[in-house]
Amino acid sequence: MLPERPHRLHTPGLLRGLAVCAGVLALFAACGSGNSPAAPSTTPGGAAGAASGIPGCEITASSDATPLVNDPKSPYYDAIGLARSADGALAIGYGEALAHASAPDATRLPGGGLGVYYHNGETGGAIWLARLEGSALSPVAAITVDGVVRPRWMADPNVDLIDGRVRMIYLNGEGQRRFCVAESGDGITFTTRALAIRFSGTEADPTVARLSDGSWLMAFSRENHSGIGFARSGDGLSFTAFATAGFGVVPELAVLPDGRVRLYVCASGNVDAYLSADRGTTWQREATVITNQTTGRTIVCDPSYLPSDGLFVFKVTDAR
Repeated sequence: MLPERPHRLHTPGLLRGLAVCAGVLALFAACGSGNSPAAPSTTPGGAAGAASGIPGCEITASSDATPLVNDPKSPYYDAIGLARSADGALAIGYGEALAHASAPDATRLPGGGLGVYYHNGETGGAIWLARLEGSALSPVAAITVDGVVRPRWMADPNVDLIDGRVRMIYLNGEGQRRFCVAESGDGITFTTRALAIRFSGTEADPTVARLSDGSWLMAFSRENHSGIGFARSGDGLSFTAFATAGFGVVPELAVLPDGRVRLYVCASGNVDAYLSADRGTTWQREATVITNQTTGRTIVCDPSYLPSDGLFVFKVTDAR
C-alpha cells in the first residue's frame, strides 16, 4: 500500500549542522538502520584513466586465501539465496544457492549465461564469480583487477552488463572510502576505469543504474548504515552526490520498462521496494518484496534483481 505522500529526499544544504553518527563500519557488516545524520561529505570522482594507477583506486595487493568460515557470526558464514519474481515486486520460490558467501550481485555475462559476484568465505573473502546452473551457483574463479588476483580491500561489488562488458562499481576500503569502477570483457579479468566518488565517512554498498535519458543514478548506504545516499552522473564514471533519504539501507537500483526506477532496500528484516517517476528525486513505497517468514531465515540483505530473467538474489543467515 502506497503512502499518502511521496518521500522527498533531503538535500545536503538542508542537513548542514546535523551531527554525524560516530563509529567505524566494518567492510562487510550486516544491515542496520538508524536516524538520518548530516549528508555525506563527498568529492566527485575523476575521469577514466589508464589501466592502472588511477589515484584512489590503486590495487596494491592480493587478499589472503585463508578460509573464513569458522565463526558463525562472521559474514562469511552467510549464504546466497535465490527467488523468482515476475514483476520485481514479489519474490517467491526461495532456495539456498551457495553457502559461505556474502554481498551477492547478479548480472548477465559476456557471451551469455547468468553470473553472481560475491565475497567467497572459502578463500579469504575475495570477490569471486559464480555461474548460475539451474537453481545453484557454481564458483568459477576469483577476479583479477589490473593484474592482481584476489584484490585486497575490494568490497560490495555491483555489476551490470554494459555494451557487452561487465562493469563493476565497488567499495575500495583502504584508507578513505571510495567507490571505483572496473570493467571486464570476460567477467574475470578487470581493468580499472575510474574513481567514481570519494567520501570522508563510512559509506558503502554502491548500486548504479543507467536511466532512460542516458544519465546514471547511484544509491549507497550512508555512513554507519544510517540511510540511503544518492548521486548522479552523465557518463557512469564520475558521480556527484545530490540527496539523502532515511528509509532503509543496502540499496539496489533497477530501471523498469516504462522508465521509472525501482529502489530495493532492507528494512525491519525484510526487503522493501520503492518507486520513482522523476529520476530518483522522490520515492513512493511500493511493496515488501520478500520477508523472513518467506525464507525461514534471517535476511541479511544485499538484494539484486535481474528483470530480464525474473531472478532475485539476496543474502541470508542462520547465525543472527
